[in-house]
Amino acid sequence: MFVNYNDCILNIVAAIRNYLGLPSSYSANAYFAKELAIKKPERIILALIDGMGSRLIDRKLADDGFFKQHQLFEISTVFPSTTTAATTAVENGRSPNENGWVGWNQYFKEVDDFVVPFLGEGYYSKHDYGYDFVRNILPVTTTADELMAKGIQAKKIEGSFSPIGAKDIEEFVDMIIKDSYSDNRYIYAYWDKYDSLMHKIGVDNEESDAYLRQIEAVFARRINELNEGTMLVIVADHGLVDIKEEINVYETPLNDFLIRPTAVEPRATAFYVKEACKADFASYFKSHYEDDFILLTKEQVLNSHLFGDHKNHERLGDFIGDFMAIAKGHKHFVYHEQPSSFKFLGAHAGCHIDELMIPVITYTK
Repeated sequence: MFVNYNDCILNIVAAIRNYLGLPSSYSANAYFAKELAIKKPERIILALIDGMGSRLIDRKLADDGFFKQHQLFEISTVFPSTTTAATTAVENGRSPNENGWVGWNQYFKEVDDFVVPFLGEGYYSKHDYGYDFVRNILPVTTTADELMAKGIQAKKIEGSFSPIGAKDIEEFVDMIIKDSYSDNRYIYAYWDKYDSLMHKIGVDNEESDAYLRQIEAVFARRINELNEGTMLVIVADHGLVDIKEEINVYETPLNDFLIRPTAVEPRATAFYVKEACKADFASYFKSHYEDDFILLTKEQVLNSHLFGDHKNHERLGDFIGDFMAIAKGHKHFVYHEQPSSFKFLGAHAGCHIDELMIPVITYTK
């Protein structure tokens, strides 16, 4: 499954932007735009729960629970189905191919190194390039920034990773409620712990399921504390799947074809291949991994609408390598020259339906 950019999270963001008086390069989702027109909220709070894909809600939560009872529909996220690409797209209303934020680990020719855009740190080297290194190369203007520039109050609520973020889901919901009584017309709130938990212990795990039920329970218990005229919209950036096999590229013959390590994501992997070896790389890859991965050339990616419908960022070609391998099952690629003690038990960024489908849940006070 791949993304229909006329029916994805960007169309939800477009409806919100249009309602608040901002233009959007993507069309508004008609059903959600109608919901806004009927409810006419004074303020919109867009809460993104990292990793809370709609197929997880379907499998793990009660039919009469708060989330299912208030879910308008499910919709696809962007591609890659990963936090770096999707949360950036949600925050600024542009697709990954437009803004250049495509994955956790991106190659930057300025430093001949792989850098984590969110951290400004070398992915393999651990070199500190600074928080603004990537932001200066790939600047992003958020919906909140645009509203503030027009004199409309807007705010972002950070997750647990931030020094100013909430420490737990109770405090996160408390921040949302308190800000519903502020002058802000738009609030973007991001929560990270469900995703990070599934990375560590897996998707189909009772502890993960219990935490999802806790998230739902806190929202259900506190929801009526919202200020009048507030629409709360709960979405996700992606879902996850359990990983059954981790393939270390460094320990396979694939590594002999490469000029540098892999990039982007374990389930949407960029391979930088020696010029003379491209045909042999493709042949070897397809004979060994075709059952679990889709292999695309750089040209196929750039000429497709895989990362978005509009004009590609001038740096997109740098980031996607010579080939991209997209996971469709329950395997992924890593690149470790030394043994690593950490293994992802749950992961995302591929094209499995559980990764791509996300909920649109609304509640208007």
